[in-house]
Order: sequence, then C-alpha cells, then structure tokens
Amino acid sequence: MSSRTKIALAILAAVSSPSMAQEQESAEIKKDNEPEIILVTGVRSSLEAASSLKRYSDSVQDSIVAEDIGKFPDQNVAESLQRIPGVSIDRVNGEGSKVTVRGFGPEFNVVTLNGRTLATSEIGRSFDFQVLAAELISGADVIKSPTASTPEGSIGAYVNVKTARPLDNPGLHVLGSINAKYSDLSGELSPEYSGLFSNTFADDTLGFNIAISHQESDNRYDSMGTTRWLLLNNEPGVIEGDIHNEAGNVITPSILRHAGRIEYALGQEHRERFGINTSLQWSPDSSFTNTFDYMYTDLSVETQTQGLQAGLQYPNWRNVVASEHGTILSGTKFSGATLGGTGENVDFRIDGLFQVLESKSKTQAFGFNSVKEFDVLTLELDVSHSTSKSTPRTDLLVPNYISPEMNDSLDFDFRNTDTVNLDTTIDYASPSSVRAHWNQISHYELEDTITEVQTKGKYLLDLEFFESLVLDSVDFGVAYSDREKVRERYETFHEDNCGLVVPGADICGELRDMPDDIFSASPYSDFLSNESGNFPRDFIFADIDKYHAAISEMTKNPNWPNEQYNETASSSVTETTLSAYTQFNLSGIISDYDWRGNVGVRYVETDATSSGYGKRRLSYTGELDNGQPLLVVEYTEPGRIETENSYDNWLPSLNFSINLSDNFLIRTAAAKVMSRPGIDDIGVQVSYNDMQAGSFSQTGGNPYLEPYEANQLDLSFEYYSDGGDAYAINFFNKDISRSIAQVTFIDPTPDVWNGSEYVDNSVSIDGYGNVSETINQKQNQAGGTISGVELAMQHNMDYLPGFLSGLGIQANYTWADTKNKNAPEIDLPGVKDPGDKLEGFAENSYNVVAYYDKDAFQARLAYNWRDDFLSSRSGVRSGGLPEHTAAYGQLDFSMSYEINEYFTVTGEAINITDERVYQYADVEERVINVQYTGPRYRVGVRAKF
Repeated sequence: MSSRTKIALAILAAVSSPSMAQEQESAEIKKDNEPEIILVTGVRSSLEAASSLKRYSDSVQDSIVAEDIGKFPDQNVAESLQRIPGVSIDRVNGEGSKVTVRGFGPEFNVVTLNGRTLATSEIGRSFDFQVLAAELISGADVIKSPTASTPEGSIGAYVNVKTARPLDNPGLHVLGSINAKYSDLSGELSPEYSGLFSNTFADDTLGFNIAISHQESDNRYDSMGTTRWLLLNNEPGVIEGDIHNEAGNVITPSILRHAGRIEYALGQEHRERFGINTSLQWSPDSSFTNTFDYMYTDLSVETQTQGLQAGLQYPNWRNVVASEHGTILSGTKFSGATLGGTGENVDFRIDGLFQVLESKSKTQAFGFNSVKEFDVLTLELDVSHSTSKSTPRTDLLVPNYISPEMNDSLDFDFRNTDTVNLDTTIDYASPSSVRAHWNQISHYELEDTITEVQTKGKYLLDLEFFESLVLDSVDFGVAYSDREKVRERYETFHEDNCGLVVPGADICGELRDMPDDIFSASPYSDFLSNESGNFPRDFIFADIDKYHAAISEMTKNPNWPNEQYNETASSSVTETTLSAYTQFNLSGIISDYDWRGNVGVRYVETDATSSGYGKRRLSYTGELDNGQPLLVVEYTEPGRIETENSYDNWLPSLNFSINLSDNFLIRTAAAKVMSRPGIDDIGVQVSYNDMQAGSFSQTGGNPYLEPYEANQLDLSFEYYSDGGDAYAINFFNKDISRSIAQVTFIDPTPDVWNGSEYVDNSVSIDGYGNVSETINQKQNQAGGTISGVELAMQHNMDYLPGFLSGLGIQANYTWADTKNKNAPEIDLPGVKDPGDKLEGFAENSYNVVAYYDKDAFQARLAYNWRDDFLSSRSGVRSGGLPEHTAAYGQLDFSMSYEINEYFTVTGEAINITDERVYQYADVEERVINVQYTGPRYRVGVRAKF
C-alpha cells in the first residue's frame, strides 16, 4: 500500500465512525505515519468527508456526514439522504419518511442503526426515518453494490445510519440547541430542543455520551382526491338522456368509468417526538474496544381531518360527458327519482368526512459490541435487541348532509382542472343538514421484536503471489437473527357502526338528526387556495369527542364503538435467518497502477412461520337498498391457520477499483442480491370487504412468497481533485430474476363453501347487475431489468475573488430505464395497461445544491426533483387501477452564522415554493390525490462549550 493511500485512509478514519476493518487499518497506518489530523466543520467539510468515504470505500457507496458533533445537515435523516445520487424519499405530510434507491422502494432497502436491524413501527419491513432525531446522528452510508460482508436483504441499497460514539471525539463536549418551527399553512409555531454531553476519562480509555432531542410540530395539509374508480353498469334508467363527448357530440361508449367518491379534506396534525441515545465505551488499549449503546424513541402523531365526500355510486345520472378513455368527466347526480324497472326510490346525499388518524409508537434498542485485535487477527462480537410497539388508529365518522325536500342535486366536473369542480343544492355548511350515518372505528396493535448476534473476523495475510496480486486479508463472519412481527386488528363491526343490535337504534337506515353544537364553521378560508375551481371550501368542522358521545347515545350502546378483535385480519410472522460469509481482500500493481478489490460469497438461510385465522364463505345474497347494492354474506367461524416456508440464497460478489492517477479511479462491481418479501405480505391475514357502495373484494397475504432476486453490475469513473472537487459517472444494471407483484383479478362468479369444496356461485341484483368479486394478492412472477446512469459532481469555487470564494455546487442526475418481464396485463375494462414499466421507477431525477461556506457564515440552497412514475400496477385507493405519481420538485434553504466560538444562529426553509403532490389512476384525468403541506420555517440557536 502506498504512503499516499495510507495517509488518506488515516484522515478518513478521523472524520467518520469507522467499521472494524477501518479501525484495524487506521491503527496500523498511524503507527507508520503519525499524520497530524485537523478536523474542520461546516457544509464544505461535511461534503468533503462524505466524498472521501466514497473514494476509499470497498464498493459503490455514497455517504452523508454530520457537519459537526450533534449537527446533522438536515432536520431529518431521510431529507439528507435524498441528496445522494439515485436516492429519493417518500414524505408524510411534508416530512421525509422513507427512502427509495434507484427506484427500489423502502421495502427493498435494509436500514440498520450502527450495523444492527432496528425494530420498526410499520406493518411491514420498511424503515420510517421519522423515529430518528437528526441531532443524534453522526452520518449514514448508502451501499449500492454489496460486498460479501454486507448484510443481505437489499435489492436496492444497504443503508447504515451511525450515531456518535464518545471515543470518536475524545474530550469534553457539551452542546445544545433551541429552535422554533413555523408551519405556513397551519399558522402554528412549535418548539424543538436538543442537547448532547460527551466526555472521555482515564486517558481517553473510557467514554460516555448522551444525546436528547424533543420536537413538537403542528402542521396542516389540504387535499382533494377520489377513490373506488368503478365500472358503470349502464342499464336502463341508470343514465337519463344522451351521453356527450367534450366536443358536445352524442356518443354511445361501450365502457364508462367513474370515481366512486370525490373527497375534500383539511388535516390538522400534531406531531411530538422524544429521543434519547447513549453510548458507553471502554478501550483499555488500542487493540480492545467495547461499546454499549441504547436508543429510545417515543413518536406520537395525531391528525384530525375535516371535510366531505360526494358519493357517485348511486345510479341516477344525467348530463353525462365522457372522454375518449371512457371516463365520466362531468355530470349531474340527483335525488327523488325512481330507478327504471325496479320502482326503487333513489336519494342522493353528500357525506361528511371526519377522521382521527393516530399513531403512537415506542422503539428501543440495546446493543453491545466488542472488538479485539490479536496481532494479525481481529475478532468482533455484536449482540443487539430491539423492540417497537405502535397503535395506529383510525376513527372514520361519516354523517350525511340532506335537505328536507329530498330533491337535491350535484354537478361535478373533472374538465380543465386538476381538482374536481363540485356544485350542489345541499347545504353542507349548515349543522341542521347533518344526519348520523356510517361510522368505522379501528386500530392495530403492532409489535416488532428483533434479536441479532453477529460475529466477524479479519485475518491479515499480506500474501504476495506476485507484484500484481497480493492477498491482503480475509474477512469472515456468521450472523443469526430472530424476528417476530405481530399485527392485531380491532374494529367495530356493522351492527355497532349502525346500531342494529338494538331495535330502533339504526342510524344508517334512519339517518337521525345530530345535535347542532357538535359542529362549527371552518376557521380557515384558504382551503386549497393554490387551486382554482368551484368546489367546497367552507365545510363545517366537528368536535370529535361530542360526535362520539352522540353516536353512543343514538345507538343506545354505552360501550360504543365496541371494537372487537378481528381474527382474520390479524397475523403473526416469526422469521429466523442464519448467514455466513467469506471475503478475500486483494490489491496489487498493474503497470504502475494501484488496484484493490474483494471477492466473496454470502450464504443465508431463512425460515418463516405465519399464523392467524381464516374463514370460509357459505353464502351471499344481494339487494338494492336506496339505489345502493348491498350484500348479506355468511361465513364459517374462524379457524386457526399456521404455515411454514423456507428458502436459502447464495450471494456472490466482486468489487474492483484501480487508480489510474493520483486523482482518477475506475471502479466495477458485480453481485447477486435478494430482498425478502414484506412481512405484511407473507401473513395469513385476509380482509373481507363485503359489498358496501358497490365494492365486493378480499385482500390477503401469501405466506408462500419467495424472495426477490437480482444480478447487478456497476461501472463507475471517479475523479477527486486535491482541492476537494469530485466528479463521477456510474453505469448500473440490475437483472431481476424473480419479483413480487400485487395481482388483482375479477371473479365473476364468487365461490362459496358447500361443506366439502368450493363451488362457483352467481348473484344478480336488479338495477345493478351481476355481482363480481375483486381479489387482491401478492404473487411471485418474473422480474425485470433496470439500466441507468448516475452523474455526480462537487465543485468548490475557491478561485473566485474575496468572499465569493466560499461558493460551491453539488449536483447529481440519475436516468433509469426499466422493463418488467412478463408483466401481467391489466385486464380491466376501460383501463389502459401501463406496459412493461416497473413500479416505483422514475426515468429521471436530479438534485442541485448551491452552498456557501466562508468564515462564520454557511448557507445551502437545494432543489430535488423526481419524474413521473408508476407507483402501483394495482392501486388500493383507485380500486385496483394502475396508479401514477406526477413529477415533483422541492426547493429548500438552510443557513447558519457563528456569532462566536460558543453560539451559532441557524435558519431553515422547507418547500419554499409550496409544491403539491399529484397522483392519478390510469390516465391523468382520473385524479386520485392532490395535496399541499405548505412551506415550513425554522430558526434557532445552537450553543457549544
């Protein structure tokens, strides 16, 4: 190894939390060279430290590094990760939540904390970065091409988030910050604070740190959307009069699709997070280090949405205008008519839409790590245990707005607008119009428990076969993991929703009047103010506590909502994995060019047991009630189910890089990778949606799913200047041999159990037609290919005169082309097949960051953009149609000014231009979601002693 490389690696070790291998090598380098290391903090130094990690990594990797101890670049780890090439993020009400890498969504990316799997508050495997306070984080690595030593499970990327350790920064460090966060849309100001204490003792052989963070925020979102895109049965009496196209010509379309619901909602969110992280380290000498870590996070998010919905499932239509795609773009719905041929009276109503969405989660993690060096052998033991408990809850309260005359009408129009124009004779802003109707209360009790034991080793060989090939070392290891994920579903059933148990207490059928004092006028006059159009902006708000009390009294049920355990929608999955790897680390000189690399293989065995309850359908009958098709379904009693599934994977990998000059290197990598099926997908749970408002469906897990598998190749060209500039171009290809997809199909004759076998059955409802069932389930299928290129640059403008020399720019661009092998054709009438595109993959994305770092002032202006992409081939919100997310770009700004060596003022602005999220089903005219969260601002003071 050249002296140049050794010194670079020593500097690298000083600015990062090193792995065991880096610790061993940096200790050896320091003995030989003893370089003087000067730590610099700030935006530029953070970027240069991340660039150094990329340069000297064992594989294709990108990183982010804290600007200083306790000073992460963003308020959220996910929002920092999105600045890495090929990385984009999902947001929850405007805050970064989960990461997508090269188009692979959160479930395809393993996220660890200090190399350990962290139990999550999600139903599935995906990691929610909202549980991590940024002040507790020292950095994160995104490994895109694995080595044999990289934990398996990532077909996208392996992300390791690192917390600060006391011996990484010897000495006494005390710092704290106080911030005020302002949400422009909600108009609320919220507090944040954090503190960190770190110190080392006994000649820096013993260290202790503790970091605490507390954050509150009051946010708001405005949204408009649709659900349940239905196929209209155009039977006699359903549509009155002719159907026209947009040009006004009479047409006779064979297929008509329409939104089952049009929804408007204003959400008010209160978020509170408390986090604590502590580490204790003991290193009696440079060859022996022991670390104990503990992390605790308490995250509470409560959202109340106020709004209304217009149900379009009723069959009384007139003035219908349809597009060339068969979409009903505009029309009139009316009451007081009779459905032709049935004598059934049809009343049209608008519903209130009041919800309480609540999620409380507590996550804690314990970890112990011990590293011992024995001359040429280094051994490491890591033991960890983490738990997460959460209770996501949904209170759905849906009253009706009616007029005494019962001759209401509603005009809706999807044309020439990104929202939906809505005009109605119903006074939805008057409390006197409200009648009690449908209510649904439900919650999950989720628990995730993970225990891991990992052993690793490195044996230094320095075995020279000839000058061009040296076996430097061998890495080896064994890991065991035991994970149990439990999801228990509780909900009110139909008799409690409507009060059917007690005679005379039926609120669904009788539409009983509600006390006016439950409701009040909306305090906001700026609902969806960025969108033009004629739609409800002044709907009434509800007092949720009073609403609950009123329903309890009306249903004569003091125990309402009387949530009951739903066995068939609950499940438990236990998953154990055993893995082992061997990796050979090589180097040499070819024609005076240094090269290094590794080759190895990882073997993993997975055993999964899924348990729960199932039931069989015995019969179903249907009728038309108030113009709405309803079913009465009979099932057997739930019975216990338990299934087992096992699979193993051999995962070879090869990484190679060669330095063609002091500043230019070429890197190539090849590997086989896998991702396990989502834990929520392999449960035995089944949710039955018996026909209500035209929806008859079942959605369930598939415990026999095999994992995703892919072969991937990377080739990158990287240049690093002596002044801190960096440029890279990376070509990548992934060939997915096996994948998992959501499959939706229609059963025109839903089966029933006759006591010995399932047989086809058929039910027809006068005025509606034949009843068919939509079945949703994940299934294995052939995969696809992803080919793309990533361009990245980091450029410091030191050559500019005076204060301008502090300017710099960081930018990256990713292009990806995808093909889905044997993609199942979307066989739904009036629906356009999305072709061979894979879900979640945007063809283009880019990030541009302009930064300034000079003397006491730092600033950064960042723009992140992601192209339109197919989010689901069979979406839940749309009722099984392909769902797309439109292109989205966001502009953020942050700055800091160092008043003196102790105090720094900071500022941040998120989503400065008030961008929106836009999603649609199948074709753009079928909008399913338009949402605004508004700009957010934060100012604060940071103190360091």
